[in-house]
Amino acid sequence: MEKNSNSYAIVGVLQEKFTSLLNLSLPDGNIYMAPGVKKHVKKKHKDFLKYLDNISDIINSPDYIGVNPNEPNSVEFIKIFDDIILVSVNLCTNTEQQYLYVSSLYDISNGKLQNRINSGRLKKIE
Repeated sequence: MEKNSNSYAIVGVLQEKFTSLLNLSLPDGNIYMAPGVKKHVKKKHKDFLKYLDNISDIINSPDYIGVNPNEPNSVEFIKIFDDIILVSVNLCTNTEQQYLYVSSLYDISNGKLQNRINSGRLKKIE
């Protein structure tokens, strides 16, 4: 992971093919991860700390992508390992400069995965 001057790590890129597939108006470009994400995962989702090193792979080569209907400026990247891992990426609009950032990482059940696929919320990446 490459670090920028604000100690945020660049962990991936929101690719145009993903925004087109989901019909999103989010900016294509770098996705950042704040140092606090590790603390958040450790506190709220500690069983999945082992997947922090896979965030770049999950974002750049997901098995599925989608949008949380309750978070309009977001993208969900899902990769299937031993667990089904979801990385949530949001658009920060609190500053003069907008940027995409990792907001969380956690697992979802196979049932939730299938429900989201069947409802059209998730798209398979070929």
